[in-house]
Amino acid sequence: HNRMLREFIPKGVTLRPLSYSYLLEVTDTINHRPRKIMGYTTPAERLQEELADLQAA
Repeated sequence: HNRMLREFIPKGVTLRPLSYSYLLEVTDTINHRPRKIMGYTTPAERLQEELADLQAA
């Protein structure tokens, strides 16, 4: 995950001056990016599937 985060925030940059809204935008972008390891689904899609399974149980 560090590699993906470094696309937005270079190494050595502290997170303190970054706004909360910017950090939310970065995490949202990362969580909506398809991943090969997940069969090209996104982490957000997988989370919704898991929550639906939990509600059905």
